[in-house]
Amino acid sequence: MEVRVSDVKKWAGREESVQVVESWPDEAQARVDYPLANPARVDVRVRNTGGGALIVEVSGTVQAWAVCSRCAESFTIALPFSATEEFRDEAGRNDQSLDYSRFSGDVINLDEVVSDAVGLSFPIAVLCRPDCKGLCPQCGANWNQIECGCRAAVDDRWAQLAQLWVRDTSEPKEELERDNNGRTKT
Repeated sequence: MEVRVSDVKKWAGREESVQVVESWPDEAQARVDYPLANPARVDVRVRNTGGGALIVEVSGTVQAWAVCSRCAESFTIALPFSATEEFRDEAGRNDQSLDYSRFSGDVINLDEVVSDAVGLSFPIAVLCRPDCKGLCPQCGANWNQIECGCRAAVDDRWAQLAQLWVRDTSEPKEELERDNNGRTKT
């Protein structure tokens, strides 16, 4: 995925916007656990800030075929993404210790910037909807579709603790008197 910058880099203050429509970079697909829907539509804005520096802003919406983390149903997800990166017209390879990326010539390769933005747009747990109820841990029924009637399993390790929990809201509890230092008076 590339953008031509030959006109923009001629003088400071110039900017151009373009939409790039092509397949997702292989790097983007590698950073996501789900198949991405092609084609990619990426809005690109390039600004010349002077001194050989170009600011590149990418944005768009990524669509993928995902599987819900709670109910295991397949669905299509659409997530917005955006990123801003500074590029400088310098020879050499990109260096992670620099706070900018390098390019040379009249074309900037956007694969890494777009791939990073797409990868970061996906949540850790993908949900088919925010209120997804998930699956019953006992029978595997999808609680979004039916109520199975299974009872929640009781963990015997907590039985002794449950006996200590007493709900007594009938009488207000007296607060202990404290001195100026916060200690309880005797």
